[in-house]
Amino acid sequence: MTSRTLDRLQTRLVNPFIARLLRTPLHDLLSGSIALLTVTGRRSGAAVRLPVRYERKGTTLTVVSAQHRLWWRNLRGGASVRLVLAGAVRDGHATVREAAVPMVTIRLTSQAQAPASRRAGLWWRWTRAVTLGEIAGFSVPAVVAALALGAGPLAQLAVIVLAGTAEGAILGLAQAYALRTALPTVATRDWVRATAGGAAIAWTVGALPIMLGEGLLRWPPAVLALLGVTLLAAMGLLQCRLLRQHVRGAWWWVPATAGSWLAALSAFALVTSPLWQEGQPVWLVIAIGVLGGSVMAFTVAALTGAALVRLLARPGRAVPPTPTQVSGSR
Repeated sequence: MTSRTLDRLQTRLVNPFIARLLRTPLHDLLSGSIALLTVTGRRSGAAVRLPVRYERKGTTLTVVSAQHRLWWRNLRGGASVRLVLAGAVRDGHATVREAAVPMVTIRLTSQAQAPASRRAGLWWRWTRAVTLGEIAGFSVPAVVAALALGAGPLAQLAVIVLAGTAEGAILGLAQAYALRTALPTVATRDWVRATAGGAAIAWTVGALPIMLGEGLLRWPPAVLALLGVTLLAAMGLLQCRLLRQHVRGAWWWVPATAGSWLAALSAFALVTSPLWQEGQPVWLVIAIGVLGGSVMAFTVAALTGAALVRLLARPGRAVPPTPTQVSGSR
């Protein structure tokens, strides 16, 4: 594949995706080193928008470009530019030093605005995003579990836990998309790690019957109760560790999410138990699992969304930003 072909793929496929991501609440996945730059074409007068990798020192950004690229030539002699930098729109003045590797220097000329907190409509944004995220995420273990039928218990346990961790990562992204509109200082990567970690723990506990079968029922009731609490509370507990840095009273998130998952899993069982039968084809097993997962997804999304709105609505619950958070927004 030639460099010209790679450039076309980057321009037509990769750049539009990155540009879109940089304008969403999930921008912090990339915006620590990539900004969305808009320059004005000297001849056409049209806006040229592209993601660029930058290095920052104070109010000065440095961007390098390949010689064969055209966008930097619009900056000869200096020109005004606009950027989406760390989720905020910034104006700047750019100059270019022409060399074998052109180097663009951008001096920021406008102040960054603090990330806007949009708590109005949070329940609907959360419910919609989390329902779609959980449906997509739960499809992974539903499909994997159906395909793993007939495999050994250890193999089934391993693939189901891995698939469940993937579900947690997808769910974490969906939750972060909605959450960061109300709490922009919560890092997407941290939230996804916490959610995926909680999902891995929950799926490990939930998959124990595959390994132990009816022998699990001979365990002491106290141990079984502890396993049940762990399954329901693991995700909320890990997420609470992040929330308490931003919201006081975040401990309430643990029982709220545990109760939500209990209701959601009950809804899943009510839907799937009468429908799943031995000897069904794989496609039908998958379809029933996806149907049950959709009901479960909406249930947990609606209930946790209500819990989140209530948590954030408590008066005096906001935690003041740390010096690191304040300096990071400048």
